[in-house]
Amino acid sequence: MVKVAQMNIPPSFEPLLAKILAYFDQTIYPTWASRYFHNTRSAKAANKAKTYIPGARAVWATYDAATKALWKSAGAFMKLNGWLYFTSKYSYCKKHGLPMDITPDQVKQMYGLKISNPGGMDLVSMERDDIVLTGQVTIAFKYKKVEYSPTLSDPFRLHADLYYFKDGQNLIDSYDWEAPSGSVDWTAISFSFGQTSRYYFHCVITFYLDFYDADVLLDNFLVSDMLGDVTREAWKVKDGKPWAYVPYYRKAGWSFDPFYAEPFFQTEYIED
Repeated sequence: MVKVAQMNIPPSFEPLLAKILAYFDQTIYPTWASRYFHNTRSAKAANKAKTYIPGARAVWATYDAATKALWKSAGAFMKLNGWLYFTSKYSYCKKHGLPMDITPDQVKQMYGLKISNPGGMDLVSMERDDIVLTGQVTIAFKYKKVEYSPTLSDPFRLHADLYYFKDGQNLIDSYDWEAPSGSVDWTAISFSFGQTSRYYFHCVITFYLDFYDADVLLDNFLVSDMLGDVTREAWKVKDGKPWAYVPYYRKAGWSFDPFYAEPFFQTEYIED
């Protein structure tokens, strides 16, 4: 255990102490650190001046217990407590000059995946693959749709397949979901399918936005089976960096058609 003591330095020793501290400020020496370097006192002072935490702490202190509980509930999908979720949103708005009247949104997270088909001229889809599930399987997500022009083809929709073996055959349990026509405000979708306790060796979930001039924002995507979570995705990104997703490999991961790039797919901050 580290022992800390407080000492009173006589004025006559202060010049000598300052000289010693200046020497060690310019010296790299071994220390335990998460990133394998040691900041000087001046660097620490500069970092402290740049942080948004003091301002966030002052705002957090004005919240009552009920409001803090709402922040905790809002961050539950990302497995963040109320304080961490609040500071994430506060810091983002502060850094980017956005309005600071932030609220604990119970419907969506900070980020979402935007699917677009400009002009409705392309085949646009994305697929999530997972392996080894035990039925029933539940798929849940939240979405918002902005329609620019009606489609003559299928609207925004989802098709899910669960693959299993029975009597020497490869069989499939399937489920189809379709969004209503027109624009749709944030809506929560959840459904379960498949047979209880049945072993599924492969799950394929595909979202389609084919030949449909519309934007769709997805958030809080969750796939679970009777044993627990299989995939939990809030499309969280680090500021200034793209969403780090796991590409499809050996029947697991994400794949995109035509490709993961603008204007078809992008992760973005969802404003209140």
